[in-house]
Amino acid sequence: MERLGLIAGSGELPLLVADEASSKGHEVVALGFPGFTDPNLDSRVNELVWLRLGQIQKAISAFQSRGITRVVMAGKIEKANLMRLWSIRPDRRALRLVLALEDWRDDTILAAIAAELLKVGIVVDEITMWAGKLMAPAGVLTRKTPNKRQWKDIAFGRTMALGIGALDIGQTVVVRNAAVVVVEAIEGTDRAIRRAGEMDIHDTVVVKMAKPGQDMRFDVPGVGPSTIDSMIAAQARVLAIEAGRTLITNSEEMLRKANGAKMSVVGIPATGPVI
Repeated sequence: MERLGLIAGSGELPLLVADEASSKGHEVVALGFPGFTDPNLDSRVNELVWLRLGQIQKAISAFQSRGITRVVMAGKIEKANLMRLWSIRPDRRALRLVLALEDWRDDTILAAIAAELLKVGIVVDEITMWAGKLMAPAGVLTRKTPNKRQWKDIAFGRTMALGIGALDIGQTVVVRNAAVVVVEAIEGTDRAIRRAGEMDIHDTVVVKMAKPGQDMRFDVPGVGPSTIDSMIAAQARVLAIEAGRTLITNSEEMLRKANGAKMSVVGIPATGPVI
């Protein structure tokens, strides 16, 4: 039986990836990080090894000692945590990696980690290989369909989201009447959505897109029930996500909440008509 390594960040996604890998007949060995990884992952994998952020050599040794040559990254570790060097425990290998970074963009950091793993023969898989069932479908996913103004805002927001994605600023924008209200930066999607509510700008459209040239090994866009909770708090009305390239965790619960709040959730393409 082939073993799969799982580098587990926060949220439910690592648990769902572990379940899908197990259903395909793979043993799963996960690396978890206190304060980020859900402890319930322990019951969903064959083995859970706890590490501190920055212990790259220990991570490599854990995989090598168990004969693992393929891994997948699932779940988010906010970049702000990686920038607080005093809160992590970087080993010598991690320090060398950090000193060699050209910048602190998400892709730069994660690609450097993947390259470090590849040096010892460990390949990072695209997450779609292990979470295909979670990818957003195209079309309207809720009972409520966006109105004419909201469809225009979706199209406008898609252009803006792709623009900030190309600059590696974020993946999400909040718009209203073809004007950008909020741009996601380092704080993450949920906090970005809530910022719009804090400004008393309601009835907004939230658009989340993969970055142009998105590396599907990591930092893949994701939404879930907490996204809808944030939209309810901000009194947002529509969520548009890129079909086929956005992960939905616990879609049944997410759509139940959206329907209960009379919101619209739609899967849209990266190009062409949004409807």
